[in-house]
Amino acid sequence: MSGFDLKGDSGVRRQAETVTELLDLTQELRAITMPASDNTQTMIGRGPKAVLLVRDSDVRKWGSRWLRQSGLEVEAPDKPNETSAMQLAMDASVVVVDASLKTKAGHVFYKQLTMAGAPTPSVFVMCANQRETKEAVDAQPFDIIRKPVAWEMVARRVVRAATLSKMQGQLDQSEDALRKALSFADQARKQLRSRESIEPVTGLPNKMKFKEIMGRGMRASMVTGGKVAVFVIGFTRFRLIVEAMGQSVADELLGKIAEELTDSLRDLDAPDDSGCGLHTAVVSSLDQARFGIMLSWSGAEATLTRFRELLLHRLSAPIAMPAQSLHLSACIGAAVHPADANSVDSLLQRAENAMREAQRRGGGFRFYCAETEEAAARKLQIERMLTEALDHNALRVAYQPIVSVTDNKVLAVEALLRWKREDGTVIHPMEFIPIAEESGLMLRLGEYVLDRACAQLKAWIDEGLNAPCMCVNVAKVQLMHTSFYQTVDSVLQRHGVPAHLIELEISERGVLSGDYDVISQLHELKALGIRLSVDDFGTGESAIAYLKELPVDVLKVDKSYISGIVGDPRDAAITSAMVALGQRLNLTVIAEGVETQDQLAALQGLRCDAYQGYLHSRASHPDEVRKLLAQRENGVLSASA
Repeated sequence: MSGFDLKGDSGVRRQAETVTELLDLTQELRAITMPASDNTQTMIGRGPKAVLLVRDSDVRKWGSRWLRQSGLEVEAPDKPNETSAMQLAMDASVVVVDASLKTKAGHVFYKQLTMAGAPTPSVFVMCANQRETKEAVDAQPFDIIRKPVAWEMVARRVVRAATLSKMQGQLDQSEDALRKALSFADQARKQLRSRESIEPVTGLPNKMKFKEIMGRGMRASMVTGGKVAVFVIGFTRFRLIVEAMGQSVADELLGKIAEELTDSLRDLDAPDDSGCGLHTAVVSSLDQARFGIMLSWSGAEATLTRFRELLLHRLSAPIAMPAQSLHLSACIGAAVHPADANSVDSLLQRAENAMREAQRRGGGFRFYCAETEEAAARKLQIERMLTEALDHNALRVAYQPIVSVTDNKVLAVEALLRWKREDGTVIHPMEFIPIAEESGLMLRLGEYVLDRACAQLKAWIDEGLNAPCMCVNVAKVQLMHTSFYQTVDSVLQRHGVPAHLIELEISERGVLSGDYDVISQLHELKALGIRLSVDDFGTGESAIAYLKELPVDVLKVDKSYISGIVGDPRDAAITSAMVALGQRLNLTVIAEGVETQDQLAALQGLRCDAYQGYLHSRASHPDEVRKLLAQRENGVLSASA
């Protein structure tokens, strides 16, 4: 029912074929420049040489086996500290060496390699403890491996290092050709889609033509008194199919989806007892993995309900492909004229907004909702205002004491970001912190809080106060950033603050995920001397078993359990178990959100170490905290705020 036939336009077909050929060339060139993966051996041909220098025979046997299975030529001398081993290492592409291995002269073996000057092999250092890790970081090898060694993962990293130089050469050779091919393909595609009405892969009207048809339908509905509905269809897993099966399979799949959508219109147009009153129906391709459908009909609600059910039924079924059947999770958004919008662009945009809301909910069908659009506009407003607040230093940091359960002595303070605008309105962290994480402002915001907290701590030290530990919250996005360790070190150096007086608080969801990059960053920070704590413990979805792998010092029990510790036996039992778990792991246990004396008494009965909350003090101005610290110096302790 699209009303368009690609076969009758030979000029369009020729342009489409040209674009397809160029895209095929682009895919081949991209394959040359892709990072090494499980098929690395195929890409690089004969495997490079790797040298394994360890004293332990079992490690030598298993390490050699894994590296050879990964396509490398492996040398693993029985006497790795001989002079010949050094020459062997210098001739290799990659060297995996034990941190404790020394030369006959007594020098640390891997340091001799890293200081040898270019060209040198990529050096992987196997470390057994934090001391060896810290020393290895200073020597700046290519990578660090923690014992016990997961050889399967290490083998992949070693192969990746060995192929970098060869891939760089291939990248240089193909860069110009790739740029020209992409540019030419992009120009041809733009010309085709701007001048013609057909999307070449599916044979459906393109977005420009679809909007033209929408305009005609909306103008007609204003005369007849009917309605126009626009549906936008997307898929949550389409990018995965492209990455796993290639663009050609994806294009074939798009053609199958176009057929399903067109058939759904035929089903709707079939006569039945409902009398749908359908005037116009068209399917369009909005972009590579999104489709649009427009219906104009007499206005009966039953028509829209029936079509929604048809769409969901057809798109929930597996799509038969030559190699296998594929399941897609469809996300459908809809908006209706004149109720939701009076212009083509607004109606299409609001249908797209509804589709994105369906994506956020994991799939399914959503009608346009004005409240959802207002929430999106609010997010954009907060993002803009937050950027301006950072530019003008308009945010402030408040400090909440963490005190001993037994004697109310201030043990630490937590730095908490607060935002009060010039007009007096207060924006809560629960609103702006998630927006900062989504928008990419979290790195800048996190560094701002750390900088302000360290400056305040240094001021208290300079005043002669016995300054407590300063706790600063850290988001997972900060830990995932490769420069976070350097950022923390730089801030400490700038303010002259001892590392052991800083405690970084990481949400349980951020650290108990098994993410190698996150755990690696934590070990680097711990080696620097930083204290680490797990915040909001008990609210995450990850396994507690990860705790034994993490270099943390503190567990903070979430306030959701503390609020029910007196009246709810289940909360009391869970809190008791978490306190016991933390103490068995030699961790300091802190209860969050303590507001009543009864809650404090319950924590004292559990022998919890410390607490924070309104019972003692709210997050306060630095001057108020200074008074508490001075009272501590004079032996006067505050029992309540």
